[in-house]
Amino acid sequence: MEDLRKIFLKDVMINKVYTINIDEPFSRVWDIFRSLGVRHLPVVDDNGILQGIVTQRDLYRIVSPHRTMEGELVYDKMDLDKHILKYVMTKEVVTLSPDDTLRAALELMINSRYGCIPVVDENKYLAGIITQIDVLKMVLDTDV
Repeated sequence: MEDLRKIFLKDVMINKVYTINIDEPFSRVWDIFRSLGVRHLPVVDDNGILQGIVTQRDLYRIVSPHRTMEGELVYDKMDLDKHILKYVMTKEVVTLSPDDTLRAALELMINSRYGCIPVVDENKYLAGIITQIDVLKMVLDTDV
């Protein structure tokens, strides 16, 4: 694999990031996780400016799911909507810029145990995201 200090996030980040608007009901978080198969959801305002993040782990911590007879995990929409997204999301999000390196992202993920790092421009506009799974897929696709 190429030197990680020479790989820039703008070249490897996911550009099409699934997000949730800060004013959406909390039950929408579960809908997005379930329907899109993502585990990290940046929270943005109407202008696409990063306001926070909510993860699948946060969801499990805030409200416990129920298990159906078939073993599927489900949530009660009314239980979820008792919570307000902007109050339960992580507000202080560690971010990197598109010009930061993959090595910088990996060091942050390892040292701080982050599952993802949002990538923002100088105005905090969400430009992309890099996740642990993205990095593992990248390693798998190269001749290591």
